[in-house]
Amino acid sequence: MMRAFSLAEARDWLQATVAGSVSALDAVRFDGVSTDTRSVVPGQLFVALRGERFDGHGFVRQAMEQGAVAAVVDTADSSLAIPQLVVADTVDALARLAAGNRDESSARLLAVTGSSGKTTVREMTSAILAGMGPTLTTEGNLNNHIGVPLTLFRLAPEHRFGAIELGASGLGEIAHTVAVVRPEVAILTNAGQAHLEGFGSYQNIVLAKGEIIDGVPADGVVVLNRDDPAFDQWRERAGRRRVLSVSRLGVSDADYQAVASTPMSEGFETEVTGPEGWHCKVRIPLAGEHNITNGLLALAACRALGATDQQIVDGLAGVQAVKGRLQVLNPAADLTVIDDSYNANPASMIAALNVLAGYPGTRVAVLGAMAELGAEAAELHRQVGAHAQAKGIERLLAVGPGAEAYEAGFGAGTEIFQSHEQAVPAIVDGRQGAITVLVKGSRSSAMDRVVEGIQTKVKNTCCSG
Repeated sequence: MMRAFSLAEARDWLQATVAGSVSALDAVRFDGVSTDTRSVVPGQLFVALRGERFDGHGFVRQAMEQGAVAAVVDTADSSLAIPQLVVADTVDALARLAAGNRDESSARLLAVTGSSGKTTVREMTSAILAGMGPTLTTEGNLNNHIGVPLTLFRLAPEHRFGAIELGASGLGEIAHTVAVVRPEVAILTNAGQAHLEGFGSYQNIVLAKGEIIDGVPADGVVVLNRDDPAFDQWRERAGRRRVLSVSRLGVSDADYQAVASTPMSEGFETEVTGPEGWHCKVRIPLAGEHNITNGLLALAACRALGATDQQIVDGLAGVQAVKGRLQVLNPAADLTVIDDSYNANPASMIAALNVLAGYPGTRVAVLGAMAELGAEAAELHRQVGAHAQAKGIERLLAVGPGAEAYEAGFGAGTEIFQSHEQAVPAIVDGRQGAITVLVKGSRSSAMDRVVEGIQTKVKNTCCSG
């Protein structure tokens, strides 16, 4: 829980005017901030946000009845019995409040962004940092201009470290959130063609992800993927900040390199070399060689914050797959499901197909559409379908609107289904021998319903037998 602040402090941070009960602002204190009446508890400050589909101002009274001690609004309601801090923009006020709590903390924070891999790197860094002391970490997908402030409201006096994920779907968004976080260390995983429709071009994606660098102080550290095409641009943007680079692909001038990796039943054992003769052997218990890169980024960042070799080894070894992100499930003895349904972009699709290709038996790719790709959508879907064909994937099931575009790359054998429910029997029924099924698509394609459908059908079939 954040430490308690007075309304007078909040008024000063926000440069707000006060409406309603205005006496003794120093005596009114809040120890939490909420934007949702479903989670308001007594003693909190309620911030009324406006959006395209909602207006929190209609819920201020309910928040008051649930124990909110005051509200931040852009339009005051004279009938309310609690003080109201009136501002021009409540979304901006949310960020200012979070910055106020951040300013009171001595925790050493790192921030991570990138087109793919940022959640996994966040989990890896959190696992290492947790071995060093109490650590705040982003929960779920709270990585945007609303979620990042909500995360920082959980920053408590006892926290020594924090791993904060920053996402974006357009230029300027990371610049906004990194200014609130003020990380000592920033990690950029990669730049790919995610949210291309919102960014407009690949170059804009590179620029937008690079905004995180500007939020790092002059004596801070920027950790970069040396194997990514955007590396040179990001290194130049870092200026005189200390840059640590990592490479899985053998780039000799990288600070940290994976010099040998051995596949294991779960993930990889990797030997890593670093600056000044440093070396360490780590176990990364996650599928996919790209997770070796993620592990390198995490260990480089945590070493910059003082992690010992043992803390790095223990932290990485304890990382678990995040639900819906290359999570390996075994609903039946002859059926393995790789649940990567949380989200998708072209780069993460290629990485997931590479993981699938490494499995024995029949490999089945069950793919929903990739969203927000703009004018390049058809070509990018074709490329993914062609990659599946080139990797020897035996079956490709295209599920839902837009997914039929994979057929242009995979070929006439593509099986097209209009709904999740239609696809499930084609996966489960009549299978012969061991099969491995990759399920992946953008959030809007709701491919987690296919995973749930497979598990339910297998369970019902077993029970009825």
